[in-house]
Amino acid sequence: MTHADPALPQAAQLPASPQRPRHGQLLGNLASRHQHNLGASLAMLPALAHTDTWLSLAQLQAASLQKLVAQQDSWLAQWQGWLHTAGQLGQANTVSKLLEQEMNLALRAVQIVGQQAVDLASLQENLEINYGYWASLHAPVAATAQRSAV
Repeated sequence: MTHADPALPQAAQLPASPQRPRHGQLLGNLASRHQHNLGASLAMLPALAHTDTWLSLAQLQAASLQKLVAQQDSWLAQWQGWLHTAGQLGQANTVSKLLEQEMNLALRAVQIVGQQAVDLASLQENLEINYGYWASLHAPVAATAQRSAV
């Protein structure tokens, strides 16, 4: 006769670690970042009349594009490795070995797709932070340019 372990329901109800951010907190951070970027963008509108602003924005965009291209190169290399492994599936000499290879291949595909999603989310967050910083740096220039014009 088996008895249920009374500790199991309690273990399943352990509170979340206070160090781990919750989804709501992450979404709040995202909303806060967007609000900051909107304010910084509006504050720097007068700076858009200066070519230096456009040149630095082009540099920011070029750096962002360079990061995306590097990510895509990495993904391509991962998928090429996956295809190479897929081409070797028929070399198994037992059904169990074949099944193991197929499962490993499927798991690797899931891993690659998951990493791509993480990479894109990370790139987006970096772009939002970098843009906010860039816009904040140019907002005071706009205020100074406005005061000197008066």
